[in-house]
Amino acid sequence: MKNIKTNQKLVKEISKKYSLCSFCFSRLVSKKSIKSTQKCFICKNIFQQLANISTRIVEGVSSYEFSNFETGIIVKPSVIDRDDYLKSEFQIKGVNSIKASVNRELSKKLTRKIKSELRHKNSDLIITVNFKDDSYEVYSKPLFIYGRYIKKSRILTQKRYNCTNCFGKGCHSCNFHGLQNFNSVDGNITKFLIDKFDCQQVKINWIGGEEKSSLVLGNGRPFFAKIINPKKRKKDIRTKIKLDGIQLLELRKILLPPKIVQASFKSKIEVIVKTDHLIKDKIFTELKKLKMPLQIHIHGKKRVIKQIYKITFKKIPKKLFKINMYADGGIPIKSFIQGSDVTPNCTYLVKSKCECIQFDFKKIDVMS
Repeated sequence: MKNIKTNQKLVKEISKKYSLCSFCFSRLVSKKSIKSTQKCFICKNIFQQLANISTRIVEGVSSYEFSNFETGIIVKPSVIDRDDYLKSEFQIKGVNSIKASVNRELSKKLTRKIKSELRHKNSDLIITVNFKDDSYEVYSKPLFIYGRYIKKSRILTQKRYNCTNCFGKGCHSCNFHGLQNFNSVDGNITKFLIDKFDCQQVKINWIGGEEKSSLVLGNGRPFFAKIINPKKRKKDIRTKIKLDGIQLLELRKILLPPKIVQASFKSKIEVIVKTDHLIKDKIFTELKKLKMPLQIHIHGKKRVIKQIYKITFKKIPKKLFKINMYADGGIPIKSFIQGSDVTPNCTYLVKSKCECIQFDFKKIDVMS
């Protein structure tokens, strides 16, 4: 009985001094306020805006595929300050903040209209409403794709050409995908995934790399693609796709990609080498006794150790010879051939200046 009287007294004291909307009044004292024509002292009638903005959001998310969503809001600091001030003045404790209450009411309205599950963590869609300027943003959880690519073109570079206006961040000039053009392995894969999942951008990480003139054959080079803000997240993807200049293999959706920096891999590589002088056959016999490990010097300071597990040499006409080797990933092939920053190297071993004409990848194995 005492609590009821105390609550009634509090209602009268607040009503006498402040005009509050029914939402803020019931939130603070569990009782609806008398209808008022004045703006709510705390929220300035934010709650009355929810019907309109939720209708706009429903229209805005209609192009997205999603099974669940979560909401977040931004309000003016003054709204939070007034809420804290009133609770302090009347010593009101244990009630939800104005921000949490607005967000909860927004979520309830959207759940009814969208008919999707509300999830507070790891949701497909994040909807953020900014009550400062009556706007909202929709962000779709990224998708991740694993695959391998085969490249049979010597005129296709691996890495993308970033937009010269935004340097890859995304702008009106590049239609927000961040690329100057799609004339690369990265660009081909990016365009395919943008068209497939109706996404904003694609970020690709590779296991290893190759030069523009190098072929990637055999089982292909592994890659991981992050699909940013996809609208079509429920699309199936075929395991094999032929694109312009490349073929994609083993395509599939994954939950999360591994850390690329920790990925260990080995490659089967074929190299064509040109020498200044004709190489005698006995030199090739000595080359097969190549001592391991290789020492790779980075900027003359850091030293990295790599292994070549198998290597063969074959003499071909016109001061050329072919190397086939199975080795750790990350060996700078041209440096190994030409004698720069790698010890031992071909130039030193054959006692003649060597030039790497081309090198191709025949197989790439990822170590578990």
